[in-house]
Amino acid sequence: MNLVTPALFAAYPTLEAMAGADIADVEAYVHSCGFYKHKARDIVLACQMLLSDYGGKVPGTMEELLRLPGVGRKTANLLLGDIYGVPGSVVCDTHCIRICGRLGLTDGAKEPEKVEMQLRAILPPEESAGFCHRIVLFGREVCTARNPKCDQCPLAVHCDWVNKGASGAAGEQER
Repeated sequence: MNLVTPALFAAYPTLEAMAGADIADVEAYVHSCGFYKHKARDIVLACQMLLSDYGGKVPGTMEELLRLPGVGRKTANLLLGDIYGVPGSVVCDTHCIRICGRLGLTDGAKEPEKVEMQLRAILPPEESAGFCHRIVLFGREVCTARNPKCDQCPLAVHCDWVNKGASGAAGEQER
């Protein structure tokens, strides 16, 4: 999505402009993101709702954020942690689920909400948002799904996955 935002925001520079956009026109901008029809619809409808229900401001509670079209717990936690600095905001994406499971920080659950709750129980609330950002970068660079670089990993000595002999498993995906 980050690659398409410069052109999208140039075409629709304000919340009002995006809320008034034709969904088909927005589809053309977000087409390369996948699920572009849903994303375009959710972007326009969320902008309309921000104007009609929230006075043009991004709401600051989980409940309000989850009302916005296209916003789930992952996005809501991201906004709460990054915009509002809410302690305990745990952004649970595929990298977080995979890596925390491999490291034994969670019980291996695959459901984002379960992993989120398990991490809330062990992470210092003031560190949780930063932890999740670092995990995402670590997952993109080192602890990848298919070909993790276990030989380069500074956490390998602590990794349940490596210590159980699973590293290097051919084609390992989201375990």
